[in-house]
Parts: sequence; structure tokens; C-alpha cells
Amino acid sequence: MTAVLLGFALSPGPVLAADKSNPDWPCVQGKIESLTVAQTWDGPAVDTSKVPWADDEAINDLLRVLTSRRVPLPDAEAAIKKFSDQQPAAGRDAKLTLLFAGLFETSNNQRKTVIGGLEKYLRAQRDRAAVVEKKGLELDELKQKSGLDDASEMAIAKAQEAFDWESRIFQERQQNIPVACEIPVIIEQRLYDLTKTIRALMSK
Repeated sequence: MTAVLLGFALSPGPVLAADKSNPDWPCVQGKIESLTVAQTWDGPAVDTSKVPWADDEAINDLLRVLTSRRVPLPDAEAAIKKFSDQQPAAGRDAKLTLLFAGLFETSNNQRKTVIGGLEKYLRAQRDRAAVVEKKGLELDELKQKSGLDDASEMAIAKAQEAFDWESRIFQERQQNIPVACEIPVIIEQRLYDLTKTIRALMSK
């Protein structure tokens, strides 16, 4: 085996599932497919999937702000406070509960999309690892069988270039996995923080 292939084989971050019970899950964080209302909400009973929050234009506009990770948390909290202040006192709790329902469903769906993307990413990395291994074996075989003529040297150079390219892409993508694995956690924490803000504005 060539030195470069050996280096790849021993490199950190193997394309293996962190959890053997979830073979396509690449993260050290446990896989939680879907959140539950009880994890974040201690307010009035609500079935978030059945509450008609999607029919409220103001709530939909606000959700685009609340669920965007580009919007700083203090700004999102201020937007919730502004929304709350605009509601009549008699109906404020109902509106804020509706807002929570939309926030929960939207955040939960975001997490599911990210989780699906992470699993797809790991499967793609396995395929790319197989390509890198194949290119490395081809390179190793050429080095063992080739002579000293120019054609052989050119073939080796071409095979080396192909191996280096595939290996570099694999390693760059592999380094992105830990960062990507934090996204579901970030979405969950943001949901929790914004839910606390909503609850603080409710009378009961």
C-alpha cells in the first residue's frame, strides 16, 4: 500500500455511524428524530399539528424571523414582545399559544430536514470513501507494475492527481460533519429559549 493511501486509511473521522442502532447517523449527539411539546412547553394543552396557526398572516411573518438562525436571539425575543404588546389583553394568551404552536412545528420540521440531510451526507461520504480507496489501489498497482519510461510516469502522475483530488474532497467534507451535527442542537436550544420568552408574556 502506498504511503498516501495508508495515511488516508488511518486518518481520523472514519465514515462510520456514531450510533450503531442508527447506521446512517454520523453525530456523537444521540439521534432524536422529533421533538415533543412536553420538552419545551408548560402552558395550556395544545396539539401543535392541529392548531390553525398557519392561517394567521402576522404569526407566519413573525415565524420567519424567529426560526431564522441569522436573526440574533435578542432580536427574535424583542419581536415576540412587540407581537404580544399588539394583542388585546383578553386574547393575548390564545395568540401566544398559537405562536408557540407555529414555532414548535416549524422548528421541529427544520430539525427533521437537517437530520435527513446529515444521514444523506454520511451515505455520500461512504460512497466517496469507496472511490478514494479505489483510486488509491489503482495508484498503488501502477507504482508496483510500471517501468521507468515516460508513459508509465505520466500514468502514475495522472493516477496520483486523481487520488489526491478525491481524497482532499473527502477530507474537507468529513471535517464539516461535527459542525453540521450542531445544527439540530442549535435549533432545539433556540426553540427552548423563544418558548420561555412566549411563556413569560402569558398570564397563565
